[in-house]
Amino acid sequence: MTFAIAGALPPGTVLTDPVLPLLHLLTYAGATAALTLGMGWLSLWRLRERMIRQAVKRDPRNADEIRRAVRSVPVLSLWRRPDPPPSDPYALTHRVVVWPLGDGRPGESFRAPGPNVAAGPLGTDGQRQDVRVVLAPRTHLLVVCLGRVGPRDGGDAVEPAAERVHAARAHYTAPQAAIGPVDRVDTPAGVGWRTTCTFGGASTLTDTHVDHDGWAFVVGVLSYSWHARAVDVADRILASWQWIPADAELARWTPSGG
Repeated sequence: MTFAIAGALPPGTVLTDPVLPLLHLLTYAGATAALTLGMGWLSLWRLRERMIRQAVKRDPRNADEIRRAVRSVPVLSLWRRPDPPPSDPYALTHRVVVWPLGDGRPGESFRAPGPNVAAGPLGTDGQRQDVRVVLAPRTHLLVVCLGRVGPRDGGDAVEPAAERVHAARAHYTAPQAAIGPVDRVDTPAGVGWRTTCTFGGASTLTDTHVDHDGWAFVVGVLSYSWHARAVDVADRILASWQWIPADAELARWTPSGG
């Protein structure tokens, strides 16, 4: 078998050894790929910087925070195709019920897209993960009771929600970085104080801090893509929220609205 090569040799030259033309071909392909990758990276970097300038222009008070949060995301991760969106994040098909423990804390009940798959043990400081609901692949809703608001033995005091949210942001450590300001959210669960952070761009967490009857709670949603949709689901869940009084007669208590 013979191979023809153009460029390095005169036209019409016939070779019996394909190694040299293959090396030329691989060198050309590698150089082209490297150039394409470099140009793509530069385009994404310029796009990211343009987005930062636009965001800072709209919210100059949080300029440093915006720059730090956006630049914590690797440029090449912007090239990755996002996961497909949840098919129906608003289908609240399950009633989740967490009964009072008998130590004075209230229980909670709400509608969610799935059942409670993981309640945690009660800690010595009164903390407990009450709920974990899978909203979509790699997207979770968590409800944590932090214990009573106020001083506690052998540990830091649990501050009220409006102060606790700022304390939580102050303890973020790299690669965890805050996104945007603290927002007030009025819900049937009570007045919530919301903070959002990213973990180096890999995942995003939005926590809503609320207090009820002297007990501190955090309702969080963690996702790896389509985070705005996940927060929409969390807001729908909070809209269905009902507290169960600590002294409720469980045999007689029934949720309103199904």
